[in-house]
Amino acid sequence: MSNQDNTLGSVQIVPSQPAEVPAQDLVLIYASAVPQQLEHWLKKRNMRMVPKERATIDPNELRASGARYAVLDLDELPREHPPVETVRHLRIHVPETRLIVLTSRNEQHFFRALTEAGARGVIVKQPYVADLVFALQAAGEGRVYITGQATERERAAVQITAREKEVLELMAHGHSNQSIGERLSISVKTVEAHRARLFKKLGASNVADAVLLAIRTGLVMP
Repeated sequence: MSNQDNTLGSVQIVPSQPAEVPAQDLVLIYASAVPQQLEHWLKKRNMRMVPKERATIDPNELRASGARYAVLDLDELPREHPPVETVRHLRIHVPETRLIVLTSRNEQHFFRALTEAGARGVIVKQPYVADLVFALQAAGEGRVYITGQATERERAAVQITAREKEVLELMAHGHSNQSIGERLSISVKTVEAHRARLFKKLGASNVADAVLLAIRTGLVMP
């Protein structure tokens, strides 16, 4: 039998040589608090999160880690490390790592300075879980993401019916299709139909993505 890889009908399966698992993208988190929801989202996408105990980033350490992304809390930087200059320094010395920053400041000129310095995402902290997820997604697609600047897909997401919003809110709180049906006095099949329409409108493939985008656009509260 021919030992051809990836050819239907002629693949020889050798138990001692398991299929190669795709390498995980590494995300280093330089922040004191890391949302549990973020770790769950990353695992679903074959991404590995490693929290770091200190806020300052050593470019040499970051380069050696091979991390594709780094998330930095600017509020935790020492005073001698100005935020914009820190971002510019990292961009110059570790250009292969996509940097996303967290901040409590909500100033457009500050956002602009950070992105011009090289930040691939700027996230205002409260609330920021959904924003951080979308920043990582945008960075992976080569886009820049800034808190409060919705994309065309996100703006379209607000066009849902009152019943769809009720279903979405219950989904966000972890209710099953049967539980949603009982609460809204509708059949499970009707719930499934509402979910399918919501996924299509939100551009989501599962409940977690739908809820994250709904939080981002203000359809439901986190």
